[in-house]
Amino acid sequence: MTRNDFRGRWRLQPWAAAALCLLLGSGGCGQHDIDIPDLEGPSETGLSLSLTVSKDVLVSDGRDFAVVTATVRGPNGRPLANQDVFFAIADESGRFADIGQIVGSNGPGTGATVRTNAQGVAQVIYEAPARTDATANQSVLVMARLVGTDANGSLNTYHRVRIELRSAEPRLFPANPTNLLPHCDFITEPAVGPFKTNTVIGFHSTSFDPDGVIIRYEWNFGDGTTGDQPDNAKVYRSPATYTVTHSVIDDDGGRATCTAPIVVR
Repeated sequence: MTRNDFRGRWRLQPWAAAALCLLLGSGGCGQHDIDIPDLEGPSETGLSLSLTVSKDVLVSDGRDFAVVTATVRGPNGRPLANQDVFFAIADESGRFADIGQIVGSNGPGTGATVRTNAQGVAQVIYEAPARTDATANQSVLVMARLVGTDANGSLNTYHRVRIELRSAEPRLFPANPTNLLPHCDFITEPAVGPFKTNTVIGFHSTSFDPDGVIIRYEWNFGDGTTGDQPDNAKVYRSPATYTVTHSVIDDDGGRATCTAPIVVR
């Protein structure tokens, strides 16, 4: 992860909002309070920026996140280091919005400037907001552009990735009568018991959704402890037979549950 560089920022004024909206290509833009970097330094030509995201569906639980990666290349196609890339959050129409946050080494916020490393890569983490109401089911854009002086050139063209947010409450998911339920299953490491006390056991979800993605994992390890990740490391302190319950929820709110006995000696 590169270090965020927040030098030379200015507060977006109302007269600038319309101009930025034109750059984003959106109609009917509102005014938002967001820090935009000064366009400093010489204009460059022939540079290209590509943008990718590690996950495009997140749960609005205040913890789920995705890594957004910008790669900058020069006219010869080679990665370029020391190029400033500005990242910002916008709503589905392309207007700057406070929907979640971009987390960097200088702290959270709705916008950040990151300098590319030797591989021409600048990365930020987008963290979903914590919402349990129906407004959590929406799309958010994470946008990025190179910082330069040419206000009409490709340097200030925003590239964007779309992330779908889903409520942390499955009952508030939009109804989808054709949704196929996810398949729930998991394996352990070691693969076969009985297991020993005070020894790490790996629990790995092998669940999948035939018509979407799984966005939430739930575990009950039978001894009062729980987990919420696809992969978990667990230690049992006392010998017993524990019933492990694993549940998964897909991006349409469909739920599936599976269980297995775990013998510990």
